[in-house]
Amino acid sequence: MSKFAAALKERTRLPVSAASKPEPKEATSDRSKGREGAKHVGGYFAPEVSKQLRSLAVVEDTTVQDLLGEALNMLFQSRRLPMIAATSREQAAALTSRKRPESAHTDNE
Repeated sequence: MSKFAAALKERTRLPVSAASKPEPKEATSDRSKGREGAKHVGGYFAPEVSKQLRSLAVVEDTTVQDLLGEALNMLFQSRRLPMIAATSREQAAALTSRKRPESAHTDNE
């Protein structure tokens, strides 16, 4: 018997097998509706990157997700792609309705 099981048995004075398991929580509808139709995008970086990004979010009174959306849009813009990264449906609708960025050079040059 593990130390944890022994301590639990001693504390509850019940056999470990008699201790009821908590019911699994159901996903809240608010959370799942907000992510409906969305896809997670992520990467693995050094802990310092995570800390600096979270710190920047606090300083700018925003979220890490909003900062990542901004960074992705800057990347897309630099590659002359539509800036479609948004954290809310309203932002997404506004961004996808925009035209592709114009070339810095015109045909007249």
